[in-house]
Amino acid sequence: MKLDPALAEKPYYSTRTAAKLLNVSLGTVQKMVERGELGAWKTNGGHRRIHKETVHRLLATRIGPESASPHGLDLVVFHPNHQEAQRIHGQLAKWGLPLKSVVVDDVLDTVITSVSEHPRVVLYYVDELNDAESATIEKLQNFFASQHVIFAVITNRQAYEGVADALQHWGIMVFLKTPSLEEVKGFLRAQLMMGRTA
Repeated sequence: MKLDPALAEKPYYSTRTAAKLLNVSLGTVQKMVERGELGAWKTNGGHRRIHKETVHRLLATRIGPESASPHGLDLVVFHPNHQEAQRIHGQLAKWGLPLKSVVVDDVLDTVITSVSEHPRVVLYYVDELNDAESATIEKLQNFFASQHVIFAVITNRQAYEGVADALQHWGIMVFLKTPSLEEVKGFLRAQLMMGRTA
């Protein structure tokens, strides 16, 4: 799924993003709109836009004391290149967000850290999408969905279109890894805001 770079600044989510955040199907989101549980409108092109505040309000009501699972981390980032992983870690620290994060350079460490710390979000770097990498991403997506952890992919400019197109059928958000990671920053800021309203 291609995520609009200005998503965090917009007052709405696409139907697909709302479904991902609520951990429900697209059809369920459409029914929730029809029942008035989510506020929405349609664009001239016929696409639904879901008011962010109604998604956040619904998430807040779903998380009660009995269902809330404490997050040891807000974010786990995987990048296979150790130096690049350290650069990303330094970039995250510069943002000044109240963000508890870990950057790892091993896929197994990504899973182990996620099981032990139960992060809100896992960002997984993909340089090139081949059959083996696609199979790994599919397994990770299924695993993190079962853990109610948001799983998203970061990729480079050369691979972005191909990766985004290949992963959209799984509903995986794909971010472009720019030097400043501004798109990721906006997304994480939105996640932290939702965590506070919950």
